[in-house]
Amino acid sequence: MLSFEFLLKKTIIFAVFLTAIIATITYKKYKDSQSWIFMPFLWFTFLIELLNLLPTATLFYPQWNFLKLMRYLLPENLITSSIWVGSLYSIISFYVYLWYYRSILRYRKAAKAVNACIVIYSILVIHSLLHYQDLLTSWLQPHMFAGVVFTVVAICFYFMTILKSDKILSFYKTLPFWITIGILFFNLVTMPIFIFAKQLSFSASIYVYILVISNYVMYGCFAIGFIVSVKYYEPEENYNIYGVK
Repeated sequence: MLSFEFLLKKTIIFAVFLTAIIATITYKKYKDSQSWIFMPFLWFTFLIELLNLLPTATLFYPQWNFLKLMRYLLPENLITSSIWVGSLYSIISFYVYLWYYRSILRYRKAAKAVNACIVIYSILVIHSLLHYQDLLTSWLQPHMFAGVVFTVVAICFYFMTILKSDKILSFYKTLPFWITIGILFFNLVTMPIFIFAKQLSFSASIYVYILVISNYVMYGCFAIGFIVSVKYYEPEENYNIYGVK
């Protein structure tokens, strides 16, 4: 019998799906800004969540035609485990986050710092791919930790540029604000728990609750941003879209 925690974790897919729909409906408001990337990214996330259902499908619907197709395309060990899906998602998601903040930073030094973060992150991703067997057994790889740290660094640079601008009073009306709050909350809440899991001796149930709530908050922030934000957030004059004079 499936546990309540297991079923609760699977509800994340509905949060992703709903947010992707809202992002698609409101796409005209932000399609001319750097935030456009989040609409396709959310649909990609939804696809990843569907792939996460494969191990469950093998238990309850082994004769499902779609599952037979996936068995034809993928090795059996990739069908019965979803760790590789999380590893793939972590690699791509941090590239999206870092590119996003790189594209909306308006100061040369900050942009160069994020460029350096992307280079270091890429080196660690290559290292993980060269040791791809580890990606099949644990998604907590060096690139994952670096992705969290560098994303938070990029967010700090972004907040610094906002504090120095005249947009601080209306910042909460922008889509980048809500996206940033969601990403920051999710990473700051979940990553320490996973890193220090053994030391803190948390139960599996607590992990599930933290993960689910963090996802709800993040996608809730995204959805609010898509709905309430102004048409789109423009870089200040005299700066190009990459934040460089």
